[in-house]
Formats: sequence, C-alpha cells, structure tokens
Amino acid sequence: MELPRLKAVYEKFKDRGFQIVAVEHTRDTANAEQFIRQNSLPYRFVEDGDGKEEFVKSVFGINSFPTSYLIDGKGRIVRVHVGFDEGDEKEYEKQILDLFDAHPSS
Repeated sequence: MELPRLKAVYEKFKDRGFQIVAVEHTRDTANAEQFIRQNSLPYRFVEDGDGKEEFVKSVFGINSFPTSYLIDGKGRIVRVHVGFDEGDEKEYEKQILDLFDAHPSS
C-alpha cells in the first residue's frame, strides 16, 4: 500500500514545500478515516465526487488506482505513476529530489 510507504518521503521533503494530497475514490469515509488514523498519515485527504461530480476520474482520466502525479511548483505535471510496488518510493524520492534540484525555488 503506497500511502504508508510514502510517509518517509513526505517527511524528508515537507519542509521544502512538498505535499501529498490523497484522493479517496470509493467514498467510504469511515474506512478511509480509520486507515488514516491507524497509519498516522499526515497528508491532505479529499474524497472524490460521485457521478457527474466525480472530478478526479473525469478531469485526469484516471482508471487505475493508485495513480500518482508529481506536480512542480508551477502546477505542471512532470511525472505520472500508475500502480505502486514495494520499493517504488525510492524512485519517487529520486524524482522529487531531481525536481527540487532542477527548480530550487519551486
């Protein structure tokens, strides 16, 4: 599961402006809140809408979960990751560091 595994990456870069926003797409609020508490996750969490209000799927065209976007300081998508395997957090960390190095003021 990606969110608990990304916690160390978040902690490493949060003071440089890095944030994680997690979208709960099943709209199972109680289960999501329990998962957040059990894993002490510090991220921002939002629920996706339903039907016409389903923003994430309709705007970003997401059909597979998890899907992660790395967005630079100017709001541009610079990487898209579909799926998550153990160890992927190391590649995410490298890409985030590369982004900070390429744009130190972002």
